[in-house]
Amino acid sequence: MKVALVHAMIESVQPIEEAFNKVTPNAEIIHLLDTGLLNRLEEHGELTPAIIRRFIRLLDSAIDSNVDMIQLTCSAFNNLSSVLQPLYDAKIFRSDEAMLDEALAYNRIGLISTVQATPLALQDYLYKKSPNIHVESLVNKKALLLLKRGNKEEHDRLISDLIREIENSVDVIVLSQYSMSHVASQIDTSVPILTGPILTAKRCLDYFKDKHQFSK
Repeated sequence: MKVALVHAMIESVQPIEEAFNKVTPNAEIIHLLDTGLLNRLEEHGELTPAIIRRFIRLLDSAIDSNVDMIQLTCSAFNNLSSVLQPLYDAKIFRSDEAMLDEALAYNRIGLISTVQATPLALQDYLYKKSPNIHVESLVNKKALLLLKRGNKEEHDRLISDLIREIENSVDVIVLSQYSMSHVASQIDTSVPILTGPILTAKRCLDYFKDKHQFSK
């Protein structure tokens, strides 16, 4: 199995790589990274044509590497997957797809994010799948800045504070960014916490197995 991981944040690389090593250690992983994408998105507040073209170049590089699938790791760009999928033979997976599908088993979903553009992309997916659910969202952009500066302890504290703030009003908590997935193991909560990396790696492996079983 050969997978291209498309990143907009370097902080997403380690969590998803560790997840693939646990779930399917023999997979061949290709990392494609453009940290300027997220800066442009924050600057413009929307996915402009220039940002989309820049994102497409990463996908083109993945296809040139003859991968079995393309896995996005930045939730802010997830809505591009359905738009761009017709252009590519390889399957494109959202970063949050497996995680959100599990979250849909609950009526009240809490989203915690460190990127401003993320909640809209996640809510769009959730409401299309289940219009009657209730979604609450909290965002703390400062936490991501702290993580980028190497202050992991303060980042984790801020995420824990968000979890405590929202847990009593929801049935499940979704940690939207891969970069905060480790916080889930640091805190005890009254509701489940869902994170992306492991669920994502499992879905990629399941897709690969199903595809090759069908082709036999």
